[in-house]
Amino acid sequence: MTISNYTDLQTAVGNWLHRSDLSAVIPDFITLAETRMNGDLKSRSMEVRTTLTCVPGSDVTARYVALPSDMLEMRRLTLMTEPAITLEYMSPDQINEEMPFLLAADRPTRFTVIGGNIELSPPPDSSYSLELIYMQRIPPLASNSTNWLLTTNPNAYLFGALLASVAYTQDDSRATLWEQKYQQAIATTNAIDWYSGSTLRVRSL
Repeated sequence: MTISNYTDLQTAVGNWLHRSDLSAVIPDFITLAETRMNGDLKSRSMEVRTTLTCVPGSDVTARYVALPSDMLEMRRLTLMTEPAITLEYMSPDQINEEMPFLLAADRPTRFTVIGGNIELSPPPDSSYSLELIYMQRIPPLASNSTNWLLTTNPNAYLFGALLASVAYTQDDSRATLWEQKYQQAIATTNAIDWYSGSTLRVRSL
């Protein structure tokens, strides 16, 4: 059968398991597969670009900008001035050490990541646009009928969900085969036209 959307995938998982009594838990298998794939995939299709805005001021609020909730890893943060400036990443400890000397608002040149926020240094003296390029979590099928991964490589979803089912069904007779098929699907996706140079990897907590 063709697997083109969330409903098709749920049907396929049940068919491959030869079980008609798992409709209530198959969505859990798919969610668990997505969680694993978010860690295993490094596909260019996960790379997105968005614009953030910082506001002027020397207080704590002005130094922080919320990151997208679907961010896995950061690739680049650019201050959209003329010319544009790629901000330098520093560790939270480094930013904390220099902050007492940079309390005056100015154009930010450095940043760190604290939980789900960017902290800018020095605090912005004006409203700036920040271009963030980051690796995005797989759009979950629980709230999307389909996504780029299901369209391009349904095998990853199918075998990822079948693997997730093993702990529930306690039937591991095909787990080795499904693991092999899952790894092949992940490798295929990761191999498609991916940037091979160095990259900044800052994970959102």
